Amino acid sequence: MRIAMISTPFIRMPPIGYGGTELFCYELAEELDTRGHAVTVFTTGDSITSCRKRALYHRPVWPPTAADEVNHVAWALAEIARGTFDVVHLNSPLGLPVSAFLRVPIVYTLHHHREESFSRIYASHPQVYYVAISQRQLDLEVPLGRARVIHHGLSPNRYPPSLHDDGYLAHIGRYCEEKGTHLALDLARLVDMPIHLGGRTHPQDRAFYEEHIAPRLDLPGVLDHGEVDHEQKVRILSGARALVCPLLWEEPFGLVAVEAMLCGTPVIGFARGSFPEIVDEGVTGFLVPPDDLDALARVACSPELAHFDRLQCAHRARDRFSTSVMATAYESVYRRAVALGHAARARVA
Repeated sequence: MRIAMISTPFIRMPPIGYGGTELFCYELAEELDTRGHAVTVFTTGDSITSCRKRALYHRPVWPPTAADEVNHVAWALAEIARGTFDVVHLNSPLGLPVSAFLRVPIVYTLHHHREESFSRIYASHPQVYYVAISQRQLDLEVPLGRARVIHHGLSPNRYPPSLHDDGYLAHIGRYCEEKGTHLALDLARLVDMPIHLGGRTHPQDRAFYEEHIAPRLDLPGVLDHGEVDHEQKVRILSGARALVCPLLWEEPFGLVAVEAMLCGTPVIGFARGSFPEIVDEGVTGFLVPPDDLDALARVACSPELAHFDRLQCAHRARDRFSTSVMATAYESVYRRAVALGHAARARVA
């Protein structure tokens, strides 16, 4: 198939540090390319990919703005309209209104929690084939006629399993309230374990960071690595006893949890958002009721965690969350979109 994959103008592919949507686009595009599909990615000019690359912005534009996003997506769709593609894979809700003018089937992956302004756009474009990244995300969204769930996948060879831990906890991602960064630090102090952090704070979270996170970084046993690249992230995850995810929001997916599992590192956290469906209890991690930090502390100190079967964890993660599993599911969606598109045009003719 001739596939147009539209990433964002905000972060290169693959991301050097933060970038969930961009990492997803990279992993899927590369896997589709190895399967013989003709994939064109619309991304930033500094992106590195085996696929054909097109870019409006030579370097990422940050911080993200709606104006830059619309400019990027509209340009990409105009390029696609002048080309020959079988299907377009869109990853920005702001591109959906413009995509209605294309005669090419549109597959759209929902990457965010429910926002009413986006949900109104989804509802007004029933011709699009929607993919949710977790069942929980889809359950919370406006009803969508053409929708299925496909979990994210990653390349297992980029995450070699680690069969031992060095006795510390890890917390990686945005430093903010919804990710529970402050609670991860509180947990480490509660159970008297070191904790390694890797991430950064976005502008909208700066006030919370200054009041609730920054003071905790000075506590004994806290090592803040700042934003980490892939190698640093894998090194932190591989040595951790567990990745701590005390979520305070309905996380749509959580790629870092899969990264930890692939390394053989269990995920511990609150049973919220997508985590009850992506964490296999006792095999790839342990979840406790939302907001129960004492219960999470008992898990962190438990013999089950200290003697966790990391190899079994890594195997289960490979079975469920590899790029191969993800790409096969997306191929099915693409083929259905193309087939129904051909049928619809035949009826019009």
